Amino acid sequence: MTKLEGFEKQNAVKNQTTENKKQTAIKNQMTKNNQKNLKEKKNNNNNNNNNNKKVRREPLKLKPTARIDYKQVDILLAFSTEHGKIKSRRLTKLTLKQQRQLSKSIKRARYLHLLPFVTSVEN
Repeated sequence: MTKLEGFEKQNAVKNQTTENKKQTAIKNQMTKNNQKNLKEKKNNNNNNNNNNKKVRREPLKLKPTARIDYKQVDILLAFSTEHGKIKSRRLTKLTLKQQRQLSKSIKRARYLHLLPFVTSVEN
């Protein structure tokens, strides 16, 4: 092996190591940027979640002794969705007894055509 061949091999090894160092530096930079982006996304998500909290509405307050009647169409409409479904007890905040009365009276009003079974929503 001549001196020239040995010198070329040393240069090739040096070039490979510098290339490897550059690649690792680029990878490290990319991971740092990714970590920053992830942190920013988490912060943005937390801020968005705070802004998008659902506002709790006050339920229609009924006295515990008040009966829900099928003739009270305005009250029954308040307890049904825009599509005509009966709202759940969790949403209406009614007692179990009141929710049963509500569902029975809505069904009676539907049968007597005081309330529609289904309301169509136009696009």
